Amino acid sequence: MKLTISEAAAHCGYKSRSVIYRLQQSGLLRDYEAGRVGRSLLLESHPPGRCPLRDHIAASVQLRHDSPLGQHPSPMAELSDDQLAEYCDRHLGDDALAAAVAPINEWIDAQRQAPEWALVADRMNAYLGAWSAPPWTAEEVNTMAMALAMAQEGACG
Repeated sequence: MKLTISEAAAHCGYKSRSVIYRLQQSGLLRDYEAGRVGRSLLLESHPPGRCPLRDHIAASVQLRHDSPLGQHPSPMAELSDDQLAEYCDRHLGDDALAAAVAPINEWIDAQRQAPEWALVADRMNAYLGAWSAPPWTAEEVNTMAMALAMAQEGACG
């Protein structure tokens, strides 16, 4: 449907044409221009291959709490209490939550797997080289702990 600027503003719920004029002057409505009738610019409300004019304008402006473009009635508002409870159970219930967190839990479990100790020993021996037998000094214990941590980290991932 072809709309004048005034009609396009009303179509989008605006009381003033200024937002539409500002978007048109910045070139954001070029794909929606459908010619002129006299001095009036016409805009196409649903051009082929494009989203509707209202959606394009909503994406082009910053929506505020009182914007007419943000005042869509929620489909949830039309649900009865029983329908809303069923929807919440289906999308927010224990089964839905378990399915949503399953990949995260699998990843955590994979991170908790015990390292392959033979590989850890090989890496640690490579880090330490020729190492004396205990008893160790505090610095040697610190080095041993750091080498063990690095070897475990390298063996697990």
